[in-house]
Amino acid sequence: MKFQRGFSLIELVVVVVLLGVLSVTAAPRFLNVQDDARASTFHSLKGSFSTAVTLFNSKWLIDGEPNPNTIEDRNGLWGYKIYNLHYNKYGYPRIIADIQECETILVNLLPDSSLNRDDYTVNKTGEYQGDNKTGNVCSYEFISAPFNLSYHEISGKVELTKRKKAN
Repeated sequence: MKFQRGFSLIELVVVVVLLGVLSVTAAPRFLNVQDDARASTFHSLKGSFSTAVTLFNSKWLIDGEPNPNTIEDRNGLWGYKIYNLHYNKYGYPRIIADIQECETILVNLLPDSSLNRDDYTVNKTGEYQGDNKTGNVCSYEFISAPFNLSYHEISGKVELTKRKKAN
């Protein structure tokens, strides 16, 4: 008679315990993928906004660096526009109270974005460093994720920062 060999109960229990330990240690790494994907989305948004600001500035350079304060060829109160936005003397989108707010800049530079007005709040500040005024800064605080996107109107710099969680 031939004996049938198989796994003993102890061997099966050991395998199940090992699989359980592996799943407990590996699961948090895979569950964190959603947070990584959300962070990647906002890094991509920052890159898109930064590229749009650079393209805006490039258009200003190609147009011959026109003075935003000239009276000639003026369309409206603040003069010549690029992509339906007023610009400053450095060729970046200008933040003008009641005429061209931070939201207008974001919407016009990223017209096909999936963002809507309920996704963020906007803050405009004047930022000072020592004796040098660096100009107005738009800060977009995203509601669904712990990120802030900021735009500096004088340098055209776009930054993405992560907010700290409140304890």
